[in-house]
Amino acid sequence: MAVAPKTIVLVVVGLAVVGGGFAVAPLLGDAFTDSVSPSSEILGGPVEFAVNANGETYGSPINDSVPKLMLTLSDEGEVGYVRVSELDLARNSAKSTTNPNAVFSVKVYLSDGETVIGQFTVTADTPGPRDGFRN
Repeated sequence: MAVAPKTIVLVVVGLAVVGGGFAVAPLLGDAFTDSVSPSSEILGGPVEFAVNANGETYGSPINDSVPKLMLTLSDEGEVGYVRVSELDLARNSAKSTTNPNAVFSVKVYLSDGETVIGQFTVTADTPGPRDGFRN
């Protein structure tokens, strides 16, 4: 039984991709673990957030730990980070305004906390970063 040349090419390419992944994976792991610093405790172990060049932690809230830059989806559909202090200020402003139609927005950044990639609309009903921790 003869094997089609197309099948041989697909097998060789598949092996090359898998083999390359094994070769590169340890290098990627080192690049990511160098930028992580411990923050607080989760289930008896430390919670670690990534840290950008400005020393700001970024990621998603875990238990009662909230990073400085929190993962979000911008109004434009881009994945980025909002500065929690800016989000809290906008939420407080939205809740304290007498205009029920008032809308506030905060900038959405890349993980560097400097590059603006969009905006996130905040209303009085927008949940805060710590709201999931209140029972």
